[in-house]
Amino acid sequence: MMTIITCITVFHDISLVALSALLCGFGSWVTSRLYRHARQRPQRQAVSWYLLTALTAGIAIWCTHFVAMLGFRPNVPVSFDLALTLVSFAIAVLGSALGVMISTINKFRFAPVLGGAILGLSIAAMHYAGMIAYRVQGVIFWDRAYLALSIILAVAFGAAALALGRQSKSAGEYQMAIALTLGIVTLHFTGMAAFRVSPLDITGDFINPEAFKVLALAITGTATVIVMGALFSYVIENRTWQENIQELTEARNAAESASRAKSEFLGILSHELRTPLTIVLGYASILGRLKDINAAKAGHDAIETDSRIGDQAELYGHKITVAANHLLGMINEILDYTSMELGEAALDRTAFPVRGLLEEVETQFAPIAAEKGVTISVDCDEVMAFADRARCLQILSNLVGNAFKFARSSDITLRARLTATGFNIEVQDNGCGIPEESHNVIFNAFQQLEPTQNRSEGGAGLGLAICKTLAIAHGGEVTVQSAAGAGTTFTVAMPTSAIQSAQETAAAHRPASLRLVS
Repeated sequence: MMTIITCITVFHDISLVALSALLCGFGSWVTSRLYRHARQRPQRQAVSWYLLTALTAGIAIWCTHFVAMLGFRPNVPVSFDLALTLVSFAIAVLGSALGVMISTINKFRFAPVLGGAILGLSIAAMHYAGMIAYRVQGVIFWDRAYLALSIILAVAFGAAALALGRQSKSAGEYQMAIALTLGIVTLHFTGMAAFRVSPLDITGDFINPEAFKVLALAITGTATVIVMGALFSYVIENRTWQENIQELTEARNAAESASRAKSEFLGILSHELRTPLTIVLGYASILGRLKDINAAKAGHDAIETDSRIGDQAELYGHKITVAANHLLGMINEILDYTSMELGEAALDRTAFPVRGLLEEVETQFAPIAAEKGVTISVDCDEVMAFADRARCLQILSNLVGNAFKFARSSDITLRARLTATGFNIEVQDNGCGIPEESHNVIFNAFQQLEPTQNRSEGGAGLGLAICKTLAIAHGGEVTVQSAAGAGTTFTVAMPTSAIQSAQETAAAHRPASLRLVS
């Protein structure tokens, strides 16, 4: 240790030693900031930032070494081999690039340690290549112990620097800068302590030490400008990045707020519309039964007199009821969808046979099928589901209702099959089909394939969006297979969690007195 201190205080210009140390510390700090910033960038952008990090590190390392070398005073004539000096600079830059890339591109745990060790070796290689370029008029002796120690210190501090730089904590930036500074400084001055010169002839011309000082200042200034340029690039890019993140965050928050406000508005609107609509339905019912009401109050002659008026009232009441029920259905769809968007809809899971569900849907649409000449068939495996039956019925009612309204098919098949991942329910028709490019559009809210002015059927365009949301809530999904003119098959895929196991089924049907309490 005393040998190193003596080397610094006796054989060096202290002002240039201090200058090289300041340059090393500043360059290491900028390198650590660039390195940590590059780690946060997407892969394509990160490569250019890693290269800038390597260039900054290489310049800081080499300039620290060269300025310190200019401050060395061996008391013999000295000179520099320009070609080897440039080689030492190339070693610093390329070695830094290799170390940084290995520490980041490889994903295994000790990649930063390996990359840092390579960085340390490049610092050592740069130093001793520079020493070879340092020509003195004398015999050179090397202390192998100090030489080996200098390389070990460079490798150890280099590995520690990149390992610390990988930490997510902000303190890692300064820890990396300190470790890198110590690696460069200890390598240089430990290596210089290993260097001994025995003069051969001191009558030769000495290079003016003041000229070395001017050269050191020039190199330091140039290196500082370059490192400042790298830091400036980081500051500008980072500020732009932060501003973009802030703008995107604000835009996302505004969009979420607008979406929530829309959902709340639609919910309020649905409630407000449903209240007077209920009154309309009530009076429509009274109007439809006006003939019977009057008949109950009056005699036979009055019935004959009011028959025509009663018939008209019954007809108008029926039309009002049909239209009001259609409007109420749309309002209920909007209210249901907004409840799901706001996260207010909850599932009430119970066990039920899927076959019974499909047969209920078949019965529900039987009158419409008879009126339109459509055949509904059920093909079902024996599946005991564990899901929200009402919501599953809602999904199937929407899918079958769409088959009647839009597909214009003659056959509709309801099918349920067990699968390796749960069970599927299919609604298949042989109607007009859906173009392939529209498969994703149909699941969006308020979307219908027909233009508004050409729609033959009403609706708010929420049926399939509700089906998709309910299926996802169960852990499943809804998909479609169709082509124009080739019919359509909607598949509701339910997960294993939506099936009641045989043990659960047996427990559910076991007499209460025999059930086991766990």
